[in-house]
Amino acid sequence: MAIGGSTPTSTVSNVYSPLDVNMDGAIKYVGNGNDRDPILTTVGGSTPTNVRVQQLP
Repeated sequence: MAIGGSTPTSTVSNVYSPLDVNMDGAIKYVGNGNDRDPILTTVGGSTPTNVRVQQLP
């Protein structure tokens, strides 16, 4: 059986995910407390191709 792809091979708890921008323990794209809005605010939401050089948690 190959390792990788869309099926996880193990679960790791109590680690930081770079997708959890507001560090609330959940990764959400819409709704209250989502992780999308802080990213768009940082890079400039009106220009989707903007690049942020450094991001610190």
